[in-house]
Amino acid sequence: MLTQREFARLVDGPSVDREVDRLTKKGGGWLQAAQILSRRVNGTLDWEELGPAGSRYQIVGSRGEAVLFWDSHLKNRIVKLRGREENGYGTAGFGCILLRNERGMIDYGPGTLEQAMERESLSWEHLGFGCVYEDVIGADVSGLLLAQAFISGSAPTEQEIRAWMTQHGWESLEKTTDIVVTLRQHAWRRGSIGAFDANETNFIKSDVDGQLYPIDLIVWTMPE
Repeated sequence: MLTQREFARLVDGPSVDREVDRLTKKGGGWLQAAQILSRRVNGTLDWEELGPAGSRYQIVGSRGEAVLFWDSHLKNRIVKLRGREENGYGTAGFGCILLRNERGMIDYGPGTLEQAMERESLSWEHLGFGCVYEDVIGADVSGLLLAQAFISGSAPTEQEIRAWMTQHGWESLEKTTDIVVTLRQHAWRRGSIGAFDANETNFIKSDVDGQLYPIDLIVWTMPE
């Protein structure tokens, strides 16, 4: 376990400030993105002072579920910070899972710490790639750190993703009517397991071997 202060000192504070400033200057809806990023980092760390320039973890960006950091010491992995809903993680929690909403539709819901780790285990089992546990932050677990191997590459096309999923035995759920409409296009199933959010932002086509790697799909048991 890392204390909030210990992890804060590992974070390159100036890189966080630059990213918040960059988003703020874009104006419009990006102002909210800047606020969420600040809450995710500073709220999780209880506003402890961040580290100086050159500290180990340099911010890459903030995505739907996590804040992403480049490990500038090992230079071969991305570290993902996930956390509590009240600290800017909203309906993701420690990582989205699949559930049925109040209308009985399959939707995303906030996962607990334990569910987030189970999801990564399912990703490794069913997709062959995922994150590994790095650490937790604070005695009351305000944050979860996951590490993922860095893959140098580019975003594949929608057609390449569909071909990859089909070749690996997955069935598209785009016409399944009990899934929330906005999720159907990128939803797949193999047996009792769902793999959602299979879009261009969540795959990398490797520059080294030309293979596709699923870097952030939501893999979970399909709700009854």
